[in-house]
Amino acid sequence: MKQKCYLSVSKTKLQWKGTNMKLLVLGATGATGKLFVSQALDAGHEVTAYVRDPAKVTQRQPNLAVVSGRVDDADALASALAGQDAVVSMLGNGMGKTDKTLIEDSTHALIRAAQDSGVERVVIMSALGVAESFAKGSTVGKFVYKRFMAGVFADKARGETELKSSRLDWTLAYPVALNNKPLSNKVTATLLEDTPKLTGMPNITRADVAAWLLKTVTTGSFARQTVVLRAAK
Repeated sequence: MKQKCYLSVSKTKLQWKGTNMKLLVLGATGATGKLFVSQALDAGHEVTAYVRDPAKVTQRQPNLAVVSGRVDDADALASALAGQDAVVSMLGNGMGKTDKTLIEDSTHALIRAAQDSGVERVVIMSALGVAESFAKGSTVGKFVYKRFMAGVFADKARGETELKSSRLDWTLAYPVALNNKPLSNKVTATLLEDTPKLTGMPNITRADVAAWLLKTVTTGSFARQTVVLRAAK
């Protein structure tokens, strides 16, 4: 779904001007997901949080619906996607978790569900260090990716390979390390192939990543492209 939307950002509030959307959100109870849901609601969009445990969604607003389901259940996802304009996923499978195929399985289900429901726009938050982006990391970054994130990133890579081969209108966002600082509106977004090799361990605020995801899903920008997100200097 393509439409004209414009973003005005201050350090404390997001203001959208344009047509509102109906967004299905995966990973809505995660640290970045919560910020995305709040920003989308503040902007006047209708949000459906698809979660395993509805009790973890503490917000209560008229434009927020909560649907319980497993992310690897294609039929349940297709039902939740009915009538939606797009889906945004911030699912994560951090260190120490036992589900080693979370992203692979959920992406497989999401592709089928999106195709069955007629929803084409899919925006997914991944991470720098996954697949081809590994080469963009610094020496320190590559050590961290290999030592601590190898299994998690391999899972992401498998899911993203399938996503890229689908007919969906996808965007993959590869943020550098995330922090919990306030919204700064200082984001550098570059296509993966145009991103220089990074130094050290750069980071970016979750709030800025959430704002970028919201802008991208509503404007339809970066269709079928992988984008690296860094804090602008």
